[in-house]
Amino acid sequence: MGYGIRLGEDRFYRLFASCQLCGLPVLGVSGNETHGTERKSGRLTKTHYREVLSVPLIQVNGVDIHYHMQGKGTPIVFLHPPCIGSRVFTYMRNDLSQDHKTVLFDFRGHGRSGSSHAPITIPLLAEDVRQLMDRLDISKAYLCCYSMSSVVALQALLSYPDRFLGGIFLGGTAELTGWKSRAKLKAGVWAGKMRAREIISIPLAWVNADNRETFHRIRGETRSGDIENWRQYMESGLAYSAVNRLKDIHQPMLLLCGQKDKEFKGYMKVLQNGLANFSSAYIPGLKHTLPIDGAEPIGDLVRGWLNAQKRQREDFQPAAMREERQQVAFTALPSDQQDLDAQEPYYH
Repeated sequence: MGYGIRLGEDRFYRLFASCQLCGLPVLGVSGNETHGTERKSGRLTKTHYREVLSVPLIQVNGVDIHYHMQGKGTPIVFLHPPCIGSRVFTYMRNDLSQDHKTVLFDFRGHGRSGSSHAPITIPLLAEDVRQLMDRLDISKAYLCCYSMSSVVALQALLSYPDRFLGGIFLGGTAELTGWKSRAKLKAGVWAGKMRAREIISIPLAWVNADNRETFHRIRGETRSGDIENWRQYMESGLAYSAVNRLKDIHQPMLLLCGQKDKEFKGYMKVLQNGLANFSSAYIPGLKHTLPIDGAEPIGDLVRGWLNAQKRQREDFQPAAMREERQQVAFTALPSDQQDLDAQEPYYH
């Protein structure tokens, strides 16, 4: 039998911590609603009193990080661009988690993660990715990034090459050089300094939504972050370049770009010229918003590419190792002591 307590809005925040320690569910709140005040100091405040029950948090590198892990198989960790959170990958997660382990999380200061006391830099975010994988007991993973988060993926691939199997870039770049993308980010930096959250959140939600519900969900997520941390992420991205280090990345890369995305086509050519091991494709009829508008065809492309990489890794394994992996890791017991369930694979 389940037990719970029903609280009014003002009492909820004060009593939530003690309820959490007791393991009691709090009833009468919706996981998709938000309140109007901000989060501070890496802790949950009243901003999230309606969401907190459905928000899994984990302490990573000194900050409470909101994450969502789903599915089984080869892990894929998704990285989001500034201001917008991990909800932008919802369609792709729902597809790819059918046969892969998907990990969505909000960077520090974004979405439902805690704020960062330390200024956000691209190397810091890359370190957060590695430490999150440590906490989730993921030894190796693919990175899937969208737009400016590709610079975080590149930094992670360069800094921790033994932890990442490869990268999937959706409209990616090694350096922001185009006037349009730089102008947008500079406008975002200015809005961040002015604390003008709506100037950032409404256009982002509008561009990355394919229906009214998605618009409200993404806009709600952008209302929750720390606008100062957004500004730091954007400023760090504007100053970052991995162009001269692309030759040092040897993992396989999948580069995808919308056929109508003129500016990021140029960025894609830079990646193609610098990377040693890549596959690339243009998605017909699409512009930049690939995770939303191109989730279905991209899911098929990603799945096929990942399967090809898996076969290639297996082909390069020594014959003795392949034979060892094919053996059943089960020690036979006397028939009366056998646990038949032990012969089935166990998943955490």
